[in-house]
Amino acid sequence: MDFNSLAFLGFFCGVAVLTYCFPRKAKPYFLLLASYAFYLYKPENARMVGLLISATVITYGCGLALNSLKGKWARLICLWSSLLFCGGILFYFKYFNFFTQAWRDLVALFGGTVKVSELNLIAPLGLSYFTFQSLGYVIDVYLHRIKPVRNPVKYALFVSFFPCIFTGPIERAEHLIPQFDHPHKFNYARMSGGAFRMLWGYFKKMVLADTIASFVSNVYSSPEKSLGPYLIVASLLFSYQIYLDFSGCCDIAIGGARVLGFDLLENFNRPFAARTYTELWNRWHISLTSWFRDYIFTPLSFFNRGLPGYWGKLQGWFNVFIIFPISGLWHGPSWSYVIWGAFNGLFLVVGKATAKSRRRRNKKNPLYKSDRVKGFIQRTCVYLLFTFCIVFFAAALNGTSASSVFAGMFSGWAGFTLPGFVQGLASRSLPLSTIGLLLIGCTFVELVEWRGPVYKWIRRQCFVVRWVVYYALSLAILFFGVFGKSLFIYQQY
Repeated sequence: MDFNSLAFLGFFCGVAVLTYCFPRKAKPYFLLLASYAFYLYKPENARMVGLLISATVITYGCGLALNSLKGKWARLICLWSSLLFCGGILFYFKYFNFFTQAWRDLVALFGGTVKVSELNLIAPLGLSYFTFQSLGYVIDVYLHRIKPVRNPVKYALFVSFFPCIFTGPIERAEHLIPQFDHPHKFNYARMSGGAFRMLWGYFKKMVLADTIASFVSNVYSSPEKSLGPYLIVASLLFSYQIYLDFSGCCDIAIGGARVLGFDLLENFNRPFAARTYTELWNRWHISLTSWFRDYIFTPLSFFNRGLPGYWGKLQGWFNVFIIFPISGLWHGPSWSYVIWGAFNGLFLVVGKATAKSRRRRNKKNPLYKSDRVKGFIQRTCVYLLFTFCIVFFAAALNGTSASSVFAGMFSGWAGFTLPGFVQGLASRSLPLSTIGLLLIGCTFVELVEWRGPVYKWIRRQCFVVRWVVYYALSLAILFFGVFGKSLFIYQQY
């Protein structure tokens, strides 16, 4: 079931009430039942629930085996068994057709043919999340970072915990599983803070992100028919739309878990306040980027090292770069996602390679004598680089070509006038009244999140301010929210 549905709200309220009715030792059993009920709600997931159960059973068993096995090769076989199984189901359901087509195109270049046909496969929702979460657990046990979980119910709950199974954050066993033994008791301040964070997430998604989405999808659905000014505006807005959409989804997940008595990992930390591209990726989708860092980048850096001088730097830059095409492929079986990741990796490597020289030049830059001006310029550059990359992401999401979007950006400038441009925005679902609403709402979001976690911010306010904000956000959702038109973007990954 979708977070932005009445069915989920009714389900969540019922689970929240019943959770505090159960004794502490019985809560994991009830929450596991609730998590599977949540997962089975959609028929396509009900047909594929065996994958979730299989991944849970195999990684649970491998974790126990890794703790008891002493031989190096036996432990490696056990580790690779879980890696191959989880990676195998992820590859088969999500990437088989993609790589089959890529192989067919490669062979066709040399005049050959491939007889392997594509399969009619539908990947269950949350596949990328629960496989990564399970694999992270097995690797941590193998590296002796954590002890294996003995209780199968608690481990199954860790893999399937319903607030984060579809959209993350990608949890770590050492962070979440101990909380099942010691969940927080009912506390009004904690519960109201969590509920406000959920409300905050719904506001970001349904009022702001979905309003922007109406314009972006209108333009991106047929970029060859859209003029350059509108394609540029749509691309710039999509960067912020995807932030509002994904961070709003995480707000609902983290806030919901907080109401239930659990703390999930933070997934965003004001990414567009970053002054460098590296800093942006330290603030964006933190649970995924840290997963790649810990389980791919760090081992790769250990094995791929040793060359002296400039070649050693190239090794390090390659280790940084390669993570991003992999991340792009994680998002979906499309070359657009891979290219999106490759450009992000390229910008990150160039930023690291030129950091020292840029710092020397910045000291002589007269515009950088004011830290506010310097910060504005740096943040603007980071946002524009991110937007350049996000065109490939938006194109894949809307089923169009990034090349047609970029080509279209250079058309339609002859006879450009501001009144005509504004009229064109209105005809594409972005009138001046909507622009005003978005400016007010986005400014409010930035100002509040600048002050720290929103659940802490709201508790610092006096009684009157708190309830004014509660009612204002609720009314904004009721009057301006977009209902039933779109899922959360990252739910499909």
